[in-house]
Amino acid sequence: MSVSRVAVRAGYRLHLGFYRYLDDGLAYGSVGVALEEPSFELRLSTPGAGRGLDVRAPTKEAREAVARVAESLGLAGATLEVNGYVRHHAGLGSITRIYLATAIAASVQLRAVNVNLEELLIKLGRCKYSCVGYYTLVYGGLAVDTGVKLPRSGVPKPLMLLKFPQHWYVVLAVPEGRGLGESEEEKYMENPVQVSEQRELYRALVELTTGVRLERIDLFVRGVETIQAVAGKYFSQAQGGFFSSPHGDLIAGVMRESGLRGIGQSSWGPAVYGFTDSYNTAETARRAALRALERMGVRCDAWVTRVSDLGYTVQTASSRL
Repeated sequence: MSVSRVAVRAGYRLHLGFYRYLDDGLAYGSVGVALEEPSFELRLSTPGAGRGLDVRAPTKEAREAVARVAESLGLAGATLEVNGYVRHHAGLGSITRIYLATAIAASVQLRAVNVNLEELLIKLGRCKYSCVGYYTLVYGGLAVDTGVKLPRSGVPKPLMLLKFPQHWYVVLAVPEGRGLGESEEEKYMENPVQVSEQRELYRALVELTTGVRLERIDLFVRGVETIQAVAGKYFSQAQGGFFSSPHGDLIAGVMRESGLRGIGQSSWGPAVYGFTDSYNTAETARRAALRALERMGVRCDAWVTRVSDLGYTVQTASSRL
């Protein structure tokens, strides 16, 4: 009997915020980056333990996400297993990532080159407000989307896809707690409104992307901070303040004191991040954040990582039993 295995490894993503809320018939233009860490791996093996679908993952949400995609693509008689860092409603785009990793593994296994990932995400209710989760996985690096066309038509298109300087570092801290889920966010997202800072946001986008292209971290972090300042104000009622986590201000303060810049919250949090071009500064900030939270008895996951050039990687293997 021949056994085939496909393994898809994917890092998570940071959502750096919106550079547009409502302007020129478009809503919610997004900026995001692919991360090297944290990451997970989805393994697909055929034939499975039985004739049906055997899904193994550490959370119910992950198991349901894998099963939805596998069944929609007609994958049967397979074992699918998710390993690595799996945490939901943390601001890292976990479910979208798991959907995409499952679809990529299934398309390789089924030799189905015509699997349309964008159509699949629409079918599964993704890319309603932002599509940088999709673009950062497919292309890696930094992604900017156009925003949603109003009245709603299709999904946000890619506006810019940029390689990110590999000597810049991200410190990511994810304290205990959770941000809003997909169903919870709708009442805050369905009716976008204009913001008085729109001109400043467009300038911030130019600063941010110019900073990446010219490897000017001063411009990049200034753009991020402007975008984050408006996001914190815009969504403060929804999340109870600038940060969704009661520990967000503490983490941000420690990061800033340690020398990080471009500090913000990814999506609905509780993930908080900051940037630097010094590994030593990054590691100092990571340790300081963990110590500060440990003194308060708060659990936290933290990494020093980089923006990934590759949103995902695939490995295949075959054997005969």
